Order: sequence, then C-alpha cells, then structure tokens
Amino acid sequence: MPTNPKNSDQPSVEIVEVSPALAETWLSRNPNNRNLRRSVVDGYARDMEADRWALNGETVKFAADGHLFDGQHRLNAIIASGRTVPMVVVRGLAADVMPTVDAGAKRSYSDALKLQGEENTSTLAAVARRAVMWERGMRTNTGAIRPTPLEMNDFLERHPEIRTSADLASRLASRESLPASVYGLCHFLFAKLDTEQASWFLMRVSDGDGLASSDPIAQLRGRITRLRVRGGRINETEGLALTIRAWNAHRAGETRTKLQMPKGGLTNENFPAPR
Repeated sequence: MPTNPKNSDQPSVEIVEVSPALAETWLSRNPNNRNLRRSVVDGYARDMEADRWALNGETVKFAADGHLFDGQHRLNAIIASGRTVPMVVVRGLAADVMPTVDAGAKRSYSDALKLQGEENTSTLAAVARRAVMWERGMRTNTGAIRPTPLEMNDFLERHPEIRTSADLASRLASRESLPASVYGLCHFLFAKLDTEQASWFLMRVSDGDGLASSDPIAQLRGRITRLRVRGGRINETEGLALTIRAWNAHRAGETRTKLQMPKGGLTNENFPAPR
C-alpha cells in the first residue's frame, strides 16, 4: 500500500511487483536516458535469474509529472531476466531534485565486506572478484561480464577458505611483487592441489632468497622485475599466467631459463591451468 502524507504535494512510497511489461512502460517515461552500462544490467539480471535479488530499500523514482528519475538499469535488468521483482517506488518528486538523485559516493564491494564484519576487505574483494571470474572460465580479465556483489557473496559462502588466501595475499603483495589479487587467486587454486606447497611457493615468490637462476620461481621473479621496469605495474592477467606456469614447472621438478607465454597473446582457451 502506498504511503501518502497529508500534504498531497509530498511524494508517495509503495512496494510494487515490477514485471517486464511494467518495466518497459516505466522506461518509456524516461526520454533523456543516461548511457546504459550493459555490464551493470547484465549483472543485475543474473542476480534476478538466480533468485539472489533482494528488496534492499533502493528506490525507483518518478517526478510529479511521471518522468522516471532513477531505476533505469534495474528496470532493464527485469526485462533482460524476464522476472517479476519487488521494488520500492517513490512518486511525486519535484523536478528540481534531479541533480541530487544518485549523486552520493558509490559503495564498493570492499565497503560492503567491511559492513559485513570481514577483514582484509580490499584484498578479499579483489580476490573474490577474480575467483568468480575463474569459476566462470574467464581467465583474461576482459569482456563485459563483471561479478556482482551478490555473486561474490555467494562465492564466499561456498568457499570460506578463500579468506585464508586473501589473508596471505595481503601479507605478500607489494609494489615490487605481484598484485594481491594474483597472490590470492593463485593460493586459492594451488591449495586445492597441495595446501602446504601453495603457501611455501608463494612465499618464495615474494622473498626469493637463495634461488638458483634456473629455478622457475627465480625466472618468475626476474620476469616480474623486468615488467616493473618496463611498465611500472604488473598486468593482472599476465602475472596470473606467469605464476601458474612457474607453479606447474616447480611441481614437475623442471628447470627453466625463461617462462614462455603463448604466441599471439593470452586467451581463455590457451590460458594455463594449475597442475
């Protein structure tokens, strides 16, 4: 039921079950749409299809003349998912409030994790993101599919051990070494094969003392140094592939004079898998 203040000039609020047809009707009332971010729409739609979408207090907003102020991405997601979703709807807003709509600082997934009581939230968010991508077969950090907070929360529930990986990553990552997301995802993947070796290997990647030049770990460290000198920052995808190649060589007891990358660049199809 809508709530209507005694003063009829004030906005009203109600919860509405929004179907794809109703979403299309409402979107037609927004003649000045901002650019649609397809990755956001697709993420919302996946959450709706998986029944993860929740009524969280975010509102769909309409001006007093019926124009849609806010909710474009959520309404497009309802259409894309084909689901009917409950939404809090505010109607009757004055036209001059538009510049203030959705103008606050956007909460990051790291912020959400902190509110959930997690630790190492920046690292955990980065590792969870890459882990969800890996689970979906996305290896190269490209493309339009971006994990949503609900998808990453679902992953954390299914794989609580990734918190240990994020903790190790927060201690090992530095400007001179690999990004925390690479350390964390590698530990998560390698630990499935050998928990003790996973931690030992990554700590050696970080400190590197006393390694023979033909040791795959030494070759990895040398490659990281050269990449840093050349570009100042390690590309996540390249760092991940190199670390997996070094791990596989180490596990096989092999030596290396260099770590090869696929000709033509990395793709989801030729990306190395931990063994």
